[in-house]
Amino acid sequence: MKIKRLLTFSLALNILLIGAGIIFSYVYRDKILQRFVSLKGNPTIVMYGNSITAQGKWVELLGRTDVVNNALPGMSTYHFLQLVQTHVIDLHPKICFVKGGTNDITVGVSQEKLQANYRAILEKLLQNHIVPVVTLTLYEQNDPVSKKEVDELNHFLVQFCKEHHITYIDLNAFVSDSTGLKAEYAVDKTHLNEMAYRIWAREIAAVLKQKGI
Repeated sequence: MKIKRLLTFSLALNILLIGAGIIFSYVYRDKILQRFVSLKGNPTIVMYGNSITAQGKWVELLGRTDVVNNALPGMSTYHFLQLVQTHVIDLHPKICFVKGGTNDITVGVSQEKLQANYRAILEKLLQNHIVPVVTLTLYEQNDPVSKKEVDELNHFLVQFCKEHHITYIDLNAFVSDSTGLKAEYAVDKTHLNEMAYRIWAREIAAVLKQKGI
C-alpha cells in the first residue's frame, strides 16, 4: 500500500513537472529561441531600436530562427550609434531593421542631433555591407507636440532613404490616425499591442521577401 501511494505521488509529481515545463516553454518560447539564435551566431536579421522594438517577439512573429532582437529599451539614437558596432555590425547580419527617435523626442533632443545620429547609424550599416531598413518613428497617442517632432524626423528619414535607396516601413499608415497612435493598437501612450506587432511583422516579411532574404 505504501509503495502504491509513493508510485501515485511520483507519477503525479512528474505530470506536474512536465506540465510546468510545457507552460514555461510556451510562455517564454521567444526568449528561449532568442537564446538559441544568440548561441548559434551569425544571424541573418538584427532588430535594432528602443523598447518598442525590444518588446516584439520577432522569432515567433517572423517564423524564423535567424533573427536577433538587439534593441535597447529606454535608449536614444545616441546610444544606438555608440553600440551599433557590437550590437549589429560585429554580428555580420545581412539586414538590420532600425527604429528609434521616440526617446530622443521625449527628452528634448534637437532635430539636428537626432537626424545626425540616425544618418551616422545608417551610413555605418551601409559601409559594412549590411542592408538597413528604417521603420519610421511612430506617433504617440494624443500628443500634438510629439507628433510634430515625429513628422519632422520622418520627413528627414524618407528623404534620406530615397537618396540612398534604403527601404522604409511606414507603420503609422496602419496603426495611427490624425491624432496619433490608435487606441486599438496601443497598450499605453507609446507602446504597441499584439495586433500592431502582427501588422509590423507582415510589413517586415514583405520586405524580406522582396529582397530575397
